[in-house]
Amino acid sequence: MSDYAREHEALLPAIREAGAAVMRFFTSKSYDVKHKDPENPVTDADFAANRVITAALRSLFPGDAILSEESESPAERELMGRERFEKKRVWIIDPIDGTREFIKGREQFAVSVGLVENEQAVLGFIHNPARGYLLSGGPGLGLFLDGKKFSAPPRQAFQPPESYPQIVVSRSERKNGHLKHLEKFYGDLEGNALGSIAYKLALVADGTYDLAVSVKPKNEWDIAGGAALVAAAGLELREGNFAPMKFNKPQTESLGLIAGTREACVWYRSIISS
Repeated sequence: MSDYAREHEALLPAIREAGAAVMRFFTSKSYDVKHKDPENPVTDADFAANRVITAALRSLFPGDAILSEESESPAERELMGRERFEKKRVWIIDPIDGTREFIKGREQFAVSVGLVENEQAVLGFIHNPARGYLLSGGPGLGLFLDGKKFSAPPRQAFQPPESYPQIVVSRSERKNGHLKHLEKFYGDLEGNALGSIAYKLALVADGTYDLAVSVKPKNEWDIAGGAALVAAAGLELREGNFAPMKFNKPQTESLGLIAGTREACVWYRSIISS
């Protein structure tokens, strides 16, 4: 089995270029915003990053399929929808995961790219250019921080009820009252809430947090890149009902998400089962 080292090295420059394109809009605050629906804005920055990444992928890996959250024409969407079931490998892209955070000026968004083969995420890139953060790698390759080999530091043990896993949750889910089942352990969770599930998955993979939880549906482009990083760190990733996470499905949404260390996931399962 390939460790995808060639793909990793080849695509890193395009990931950085996409991040730089996003930052030009973020710092200038000069861009148009459209809405695919009331909860899903898209900006010029999303499309700029998408163009950089898709152009690189088509040049570097012309035999692979691409599935991106953002496309600029119905013909492109139709092609992506067809080719992803015809080809062995598919690159799943979210040019900006956390577009709402981007629009509000919060540094909690990320460029997310994942390579999927046989329903599994095998290589991932999560780049938060506003914080100068780029984590990449995959289960056969390990982790890289800004292109350099990286190992997560030892995690601090937790022992309920004295202590609980270091958790990161969705800013919007906390705000909308969807995390009441966690507040009895963590309080109001304000200090544990971030935008961008892709960025949160990277922060679990790098050892910053032990557990990420999302109770609302997530699309494959939100999580494919982070899924590869979580696997590279030897951690668990499941849907909200604890079913195994699979990719390139006809229906791209998952039933929420739980990611983290085995111990943290076992603890979370125990509290929602009791």
